[in-house]
Amino acid sequence: MNKMPFYRKRIWAWLYLLLIVCVAAALLCSWLQRNRLDTDLTSLLPADGQNIQAQQLAKMRMNQRMNRDIVLLVGSDSPDKAMAAAQTLQKKWHDTGIFESVTGKIEPDVTALQANMQRLRLAVISEDSWRNIMNQPREAFTRQAQALVNPFAERSVLPIEQDWLGLGNIIMHQASQDGPVFYNVQTGWLNIDDGTTTWILLRARLPEKAGLINIPDGLLTLIHDTQASLVQQNVQVLMAGGAIFAAENKATGERESQYMSTLGMGLTFLLLLLLFRSLRILYLLLPLAVGILFGIAATVTLFGHIHILTLVVGTSLMGVLLDFPLHWLASGVIQQQWQRWQALHMASKAFLLSLIITLLGYAALLITPLPILQQTAIFSAAALISAFLFSLLCLPVLFNTTQARIHPRALYVMLTLGSMIISCREIIIQKKWPPLLVLLLLAGGLLQLDTHDDIRQWVNLSPEWMAQAQKIGVLTQTMPSGQYFVLQADNDDELLAKSHALGQSLQTEIAQKQLSGFQSLDQWITPLRVQEQRQQDVGRLMTNTESWQDLIRLGIDERNILDYLSGLQQQPLQTISQSLDNDLATAWQDLYLGKMANGQVAAIVSLSGVNHVSALQKLADENNGIYFVNNLYSLNQLFTHTRNQAIALKVASYLLAIVLLAYIFGWRKGVLLLAVPILSSLFCLAIFAYAGWSLSLFAIFGLFLVTAIGMDYAIYVSIKQMAVAERLAGVLLAATTTMISFAILGFSATPAIASFGRSVAFGVFFSMILALALLPRASTRGCDESV
Repeated sequence: MNKMPFYRKRIWAWLYLLLIVCVAAALLCSWLQRNRLDTDLTSLLPADGQNIQAQQLAKMRMNQRMNRDIVLLVGSDSPDKAMAAAQTLQKKWHDTGIFESVTGKIEPDVTALQANMQRLRLAVISEDSWRNIMNQPREAFTRQAQALVNPFAERSVLPIEQDWLGLGNIIMHQASQDGPVFYNVQTGWLNIDDGTTTWILLRARLPEKAGLINIPDGLLTLIHDTQASLVQQNVQVLMAGGAIFAAENKATGERESQYMSTLGMGLTFLLLLLLFRSLRILYLLLPLAVGILFGIAATVTLFGHIHILTLVVGTSLMGVLLDFPLHWLASGVIQQQWQRWQALHMASKAFLLSLIITLLGYAALLITPLPILQQTAIFSAAALISAFLFSLLCLPVLFNTTQARIHPRALYVMLTLGSMIISCREIIIQKKWPPLLVLLLLAGGLLQLDTHDDIRQWVNLSPEWMAQAQKIGVLTQTMPSGQYFVLQADNDDELLAKSHALGQSLQTEIAQKQLSGFQSLDQWITPLRVQEQRQQDVGRLMTNTESWQDLIRLGIDERNILDYLSGLQQQPLQTISQSLDNDLATAWQDLYLGKMANGQVAAIVSLSGVNHVSALQKLADENNGIYFVNNLYSLNQLFTHTRNQAIALKVASYLLAIVLLAYIFGWRKGVLLLAVPILSSLFCLAIFAYAGWSLSLFAIFGLFLVTAIGMDYAIYVSIKQMAVAERLAGVLLAATTTMISFAILGFSATPAIASFGRSVAFGVFFSMILALALLPRASTRGCDESV
């Protein structure tokens, strides 16, 4: 007596249903504690592989600088109108509670500002400015004497009696970097005047835990509302910041996930309802729901979150999750006397083999260094396993009485299509030129395949926001780039010396239009030895009483001047850290990385408007602690390496599959079955080449899925215990539902998702054709023919 298989015992079905409830409850509790949906573009990338601590910290600092801050320019031909709009915008954004701070109109603490300027007098004056003063001290004192009697002279934050050399104004000019952005003392706003429009600069900073990872829900709505309201006031507004792109991508991803999954599911079940003419077919929604539930739960458990791109890709697996139940039901809609357990037994053996091969492919993806591929592999594997188990344990109970019958016309179309495919196979076998033509077309496509990978192909970068960011860069003359230098030295003075030497080389690159600008610590603070030298310069100046005679003539007591110079001479030396601890140094604070674990100190030299990367690369000297970081190039190189690694893993999975297939079916039939996914993948690559689509990492990942699907179809059509019509219907139904969901992905606005959807859709199409070509001819008048 045959032993009853485990899946026929009700206890396993009830235990599995209990597991589903527990997983759903755990996932809900986890999601309520913290939002697990990740929209951060950087989390798609591998863990930082830099080999020194300074480069890792520099990358984090540069990302924070670009991703937490949103820069706004409010402009109008009327300065008053621009100021009024900026005032309203600053208050509105501040009151939302979304931002940590919204800075616009500056009302400085004059006492604190004066104190900071007093202690920085020797430390931050540029070498040229200091030399001018020391070489012509009388002119410096005379300017201050003129300021005493000229009400229109430029005023310093420091009172004249505390600044007889006029160092305060020099510090203020250096703090503003003498760029197009200037502080309007009368209004308190930061202004840019481009000749026709007065622009007012505001900066909104997101909380430390926000940025790209946790985009505030109301950010994108606030941005759109701000744009609309200012346009109505006839006021221009420009915005830039990584958080804007992240918010846009989050909204796009969520919208696509909803409408693509809804559209895919709707079209799939509409087709099934038309074919089967029974509402019972809607029970197939259950394995879909279970698969997606377990996919999300597994991803969140292992990674702590699930990326929006993983969710979009994962929800497109609906067609694949339906493969097994459709293979099983295909025999039921054709046979007059359907034995559900017998059909389940035959379909499950074939599907289990293809599932094992599929999981081998996903396991290979876990070796790749890209978290997005790892997440998608985990999601897909968990979804496939859980949906298969639900179909095995629970679905038979739901299809125990009523048997759906496929529409006779639909069956006739299926059989006719199968006959056409088989006829084409016979023509190709009999004649030599069709295979030769196919090979030539295939080779031609593969030779012109574009394998370029670029991080910018991963997401949809809105042209509107890109244009605004570029215009802000032009107006402010700061165009941040993904390239920068990281410097390391034994102490602060050596660090500043390296920064200064590098800056001289960068000035040459600017003159040659290879670079528009840079920012470094030596532009702000001087080394301790230089500060000591300046103390000595002041000591010599104290003996040159002729220098301040213009002040004496105005009645200034010489004792006051000498006390000022004496205080300047005894000014405490300022380290880099001390000089940065004030609002004047805001522009440079992120550049100093401090002391590293190896005892050295490190800093960043940021670049803007990079036009020629190779010229800058030559300035690096890693042996001397000068590192050039090109994030975009490094990432693209990593993608190329990962793509090649993925292809190698794919080939390895083919080798494992052929061994497994040869063991079960024999070498000849094993090779024939494996030819289905291999040829499907090659045909898909040729389509990409002729269409001009780049073969991205996501397209390669799609081919992993094509391998699994192709193997499933090839193994399924090899079950001789099933009638040809049953196998034909099973493959056609499974392929059609799968192609629907992935073809919809091909229209995604996100390039990575579109590439993935196209590769799977075309791969499944060719897998279907090649698998059906393995079938013998079926009669269009009878449905019980067997092999």
